[in-house]
Amino acid sequence: MQGGVEFAVFRLRLRTMISDRDYMREPEGRPFRASMALIWILGACFLVQTILTLYGKVPVVRDLGLSRLGIQNWEIWRLLSYQFLHEVPWPLHVISNALGLYFFGRTVEETTGTTRFLIIYLLGGIVGGFAQLGLDLALARPAYISLIGASAGVSAIVAVFCRLNAQQSFHFILFVFPVRMRAITFLWLLIGGSIFGLIFPGDRVAHMAHLGGIVVGVLSVPILRGRAPWEGWMGFREPSRLVVIPCPGPSRTLATPPAPRRERPVIDTDYVAREIDPILDKIASQGLQSLTDRERRVLEEARERIRRP
Repeated sequence: MQGGVEFAVFRLRLRTMISDRDYMREPEGRPFRASMALIWILGACFLVQTILTLYGKVPVVRDLGLSRLGIQNWEIWRLLSYQFLHEVPWPLHVISNALGLYFFGRTVEETTGTTRFLIIYLLGGIVGGFAQLGLDLALARPAYISLIGASAGVSAIVAVFCRLNAQQSFHFILFVFPVRMRAITFLWLLIGGSIFGLIFPGDRVAHMAHLGGIVVGVLSVPILRGRAPWEGWMGFREPSRLVVIPCPGPSRTLATPPAPRRERPVIDTDYVAREIDPILDKIASQGLQSLTDRERRVLEEARERIRRP
């Protein structure tokens, strides 16, 4: 009974903190947000790239874009530099990626922390870049063709958001029509659109790079939770262990699954006061960004305890 009461208190405090804007207000001096910093960096890089390309006649894409020729020359830094270049002079390309970081990146960063957010973002760009280069090699495309854009990294962040908030619905404008959609449905549409673009190529979009980024995002979520990358996704589950039970009569056995183990949640007042309350108070005063890795693990463990039957 005591454990159930503490769980109810824990749920109530979390719900209050999330819903009460005054209680969850940002402290004086807003914390650093890598997602917002990336938006400003992408905008600055776009401006510099436009000036150098149009007025300086500098071949920025050739020198900094990702190409098989560059990788063959061991210019590994292109795996990062290409992620900060976009089509110029029209800003539609960079604006679309900036909007992705703004609407999805901030939430993902608050959930995973700045370090993990940056790792997922940059790793999505790197894996997506390699995936696109592999496709170009398989299709015997010229080695000097350069890939640019932050779309692979943004795709990884969007995939993480959709997995963490699979059943959450949100609104967006498609052309001129308002659309309401669940996050997991939006993710499947992104995957389907990228596959369609690969099967029926007719644009300059690097669909394989997008898929590479999505794969990174999809596999990152279970890894962050300390699980196998395939667990809980696409139907992959750990195989059920079978218990062999001897039966009377002729020599034979019956393989039956074991009864589900039901663990009673164990949490007491001392645990809540010692571990949970300080963390909740820290969130209230300093925001989610202030939590350390250990504090995030404590909250995750507490949430898992609540979810257990």
